[in-house]
Amino acid sequence: MKHTEISNDVYKLFNKDVHLLFGYTPTCGTCKISERMLDIANEMTKLPINKCDLNFYPEFCEEYEIQSVPVLFIMKQEKVIKRIYAFQSVPYIVENIQKVIDDKNLS
Repeated sequence: MKHTEISNDVYKLFNKDVHLLFGYTPTCGTCKISERMLDIANEMTKLPINKCDLNFYPEFCEEYEIQSVPVLFIMKQEKVIKRIYAFQSVPYIVENIQKVIDDKNLS
């Protein structure tokens, strides 16, 4: 089952409990590598992902103070729990996502 959505609505998954928002721009080479790493990491965590071209969301970028791309928000509904700019490795991404999932299960 595919969990990824490339969306025209950056807020589309904000009603989901734990989800991922991946922000990129199409001309960013690092974004393409990071997206592949995220796809591999999410094979284990299986969270819904919304992938958005941030060129179309300047207000969102300002509101959430996005400093650069790629960016991964690990979110609970509309609240950013963790923000990742440096996609160091697949295990690093999995570990950060899993921490949020585990914290949710403890609450």
